[in-house]
Amino acid sequence: MNWRVGLIALAAVASVALLLWLLQGGSPQVEQVEILDVIELPTPTPAPEQRVILLFAGSDGMLHPELRSVPLPDEVHERIRTVMNELFEGPRSTPRLSPLVPYEASLQAVFVDQHGNAYVDLTAPPTPLTGSSTELMLAYGVVNSIILNCPEVTAVQILFGGHEVDTLTGHLDLSRPLVLNKRFIAAS
Repeated sequence: MNWRVGLIALAAVASVALLLWLLQGGSPQVEQVEILDVIELPTPTPAPEQRVILLFAGSDGMLHPELRSVPLPDEVHERIRTVMNELFEGPRSTPRLSPLVPYEASLQAVFVDQHGNAYVDLTAPPTPLTGSSTELMLAYGVVNSIILNCPEVTAVQILFGGHEVDTLTGHLDLSRPLVLNKRFIAAS
């Protein structure tokens, strides 16, 4: 019972103190500050242009290099994004080369783990793809282009629509990261 009396007395003292504070003009005073100048943030410096090697499919079933100068960021995942966006644009140098991805695609996500494995998630094909050449050119064009331009990357796993796939056309195991394969790059 003693603790109840103490609690009531404490509440009464607090109420009296609050009432006295309010009667003495206890509302907080806000000091007005005049803003003289707005500080302008510096414009980010664009990444320096560097040459990248992009590989595109030739009618001979081989990957052919095309060199381009593009702004290449320092962060590896951003470099991969840049390389992939350039690959999606397709070849520029000659009409005898074809895009690697035979459908309208985009890069959904990119991740690089501590072991140097890059995971790139492309939009899934709207219809099933056919042909071993289609699968080989797409897979090794992407893998080789990324590894040649990003020395920190040792292997690349391609995901489609956010999912691992065993294969695209039944000729290549895509269930694990792939390493650089120069066998499909044409001699220049």
